[in-house]
Amino acid sequence: MIQMTFEETMQWIRRIEMSGIILGLDRMEELLDRMGRPERELKIIHVAGTNGKGSVCTFISAILEAAGYKVGRYISPTLYDYRERIQINGRYIEREALAEGMSLVRSCCESIQRDGLECPTVFEIETAVGFWYFKNQCCDYVVLETGMGGRLDSTNVVEKPVLTVITSISMDHMNQLGNTLAEIAGEKAGILKPGTPAVFYSQQEEAMAVLRLKCEREHIFYKILNKEAIYIKERQLQETENLFEARQVFDYKDDKNLMIHLAGTYQVDNACLAIEAIRAMKLDKEMGRFIAEGLSKARWRGRFECLSKVPCIFIDGAHNPEGAVSLRESVEAYFPDKRKVLMMGVFADKDYREILHIMSGLSESLIAFTPQNARGLNSGKLAEAAKSYFPDAVDGNTAENALKEAEKRADSDSVIIIFGSLSTISTICDILE
Repeated sequence: MIQMTFEETMQWIRRIEMSGIILGLDRMEELLDRMGRPERELKIIHVAGTNGKGSVCTFISAILEAAGYKVGRYISPTLYDYRERIQINGRYIEREALAEGMSLVRSCCESIQRDGLECPTVFEIETAVGFWYFKNQCCDYVVLETGMGGRLDSTNVVEKPVLTVITSISMDHMNQLGNTLAEIAGEKAGILKPGTPAVFYSQQEEAMAVLRLKCEREHIFYKILNKEAIYIKERQLQETENLFEARQVFDYKDDKNLMIHLAGTYQVDNACLAIEAIRAMKLDKEMGRFIAEGLSKARWRGRFECLSKVPCIFIDGAHNPEGAVSLRESVEAYFPDKRKVLMMGVFADKDYREILHIMSGLSESLIAFTPQNARGLNSGKLAEAAKSYFPDAVDGNTAENALKEAEKRADSDSVIIIFGSLSTISTICDILE
């Protein structure tokens, strides 16, 4: 085996990325067989869904960490650092460890190709390195986030997770997952395993029927988030020296006076789904105080996050219609009397017209920009579509220029809302810094 440096590792990854996304489990099974099946030695909490996966994984991980467990976490997509995708108790995989794991996986991939088989994709390779690292570091639990779908996602090689969680399901990735909510739910339900308890967000009935049927057929015990058991006590933005920090206080069933610092109104639902997940695991410890401590410590960048106080700028990764509805509800809840200036950059394969329609009631102004990604929708095309919904629709071209245009339209009583793609978050942060 040739040991790569970190720099050589990243060069190899960039070459492998050219293969793109190819759903299926055969390549992943072959790779893990040659690696000795590290995932079989891990206690895995497997999480799928359309929206909310990252937030729910954040809350689950934070609660387990508060209880003293060593928690591995596999994230997709990443925002700020390539190593972010593989982390333990919030610390990214070390450069040396990443290079070592990638060198091992590269050796296996070359062996696979010599045998005339198809080389694993970049996501499959990254997932395999994650399993290897979490096993080597003796993690107590691994919170594993699916990439796309569930049934054919490379993470679904896990044969017996300790728990499966399905967050909110909505219309997204229709080319790969199906054109109806039931078809998409069927793909997400692919992570459910006989003998493993499951926890679900309270879905639309079309999706919920699919999940129920799967559980009944395979005798899977499941629980559903009870939104009626949520009681919001406090929701505000507290002013700090440079930013606004969220504070949401709520009760859920027997857990009282819980507090989170993630701002979106939808985050309380995500936190309560995480509570259901922790309770379903039936851990030996009394988890009440750890639930409260973990939730209060949880942080998750780019989800209705304040990036600047003057001018007031919030950013959110809303990139599909359901995400846009959640974002709109948060904006209306926190800024009912402020003037809003919207800034949007989105991928071309998203339902951007419906997102524009949903957000149009918030403002007269929208500045479009092109994300720095091969999948990014051209800002001119987005601006042209936005003219049907916004009297003041502008082609800002780049994120930097769009932000300047937004700031021109904003005053001391305005808030700039940036949304449309998670990939734009690090770009905006770089500009502001």
